[in-house]
Amino acid sequence: MARVHSYRRPPGRAGLLPSGAIAFCILAVAASSAAASKPDEFLVDFGRRAAAELNDAALSKAQREQRFRELLNEAVDIRRISRFILGRSWRAASTEDRAGFVEVFEELAMRRLLPMFTRRSEENRDRSFDVVDIRRAKERPDHVFVYTKVVRSNGAPASLVWRLTEKEQRFKIIDVTVEGVSMALTLRHEYGSAVQRLGSVGALVQELRQKLQRPAEAPASDGAAN
Repeated sequence: MARVHSYRRPPGRAGLLPSGAIAFCILAVAASSAAASKPDEFLVDFGRRAAAELNDAALSKAQREQRFRELLNEAVDIRRISRFILGRSWRAASTEDRAGFVEVFEELAMRRLLPMFTRRSEENRDRSFDVVDIRRAKERPDHVFVYTKVVRSNGAPASLVWRLTEKEQRFKIIDVTVEGVSMALTLRHEYGSAVQRLGSVGALVQELRQKLQRPAEAPASDGAAN
């Protein structure tokens, strides 16, 4: 596979990727943009822009949270991912419960990812982000796979495959696979088990909202399987 593009994060910027496998995957999903006309530009350009904007010392806590929410919705198809991970439960849920789940899922992503995105650490200081290949899905020409590699000064490189949808040369992420593990499929399993345990999407939304009311106790895995 030919290398297409490369992004090396400047020293001192916040890292885009946490250390845990699932958190690593989810955080990677947030690092994308709808502004560029090519999928590799889409990923690389946003990585630079998000790292700079979210770590602007002039931003208040509320401003930083609002900007991250905007970036997340610009880059990621939250509703489409929500629909996929709930599967048949989405089809059986009421319009109100669907909207409630999308809302709480977005808030969970905010709670988990923003601290990682703005955290400065030696672990994240020397990372490079390389796009190594781009492929169209044969069965879905509007779906694009971007194959990337994250190289760290300490530790083996990590392979990530981003699945994007394209409409009028604008992109949104719907999944990312880290070392063969799909984020969307992982969350589908977790939330599917949670709905089965609780009996309905509405009950899941209620449980997640209760957990979100306890700021010091963010859900360990988006709260889906607890």
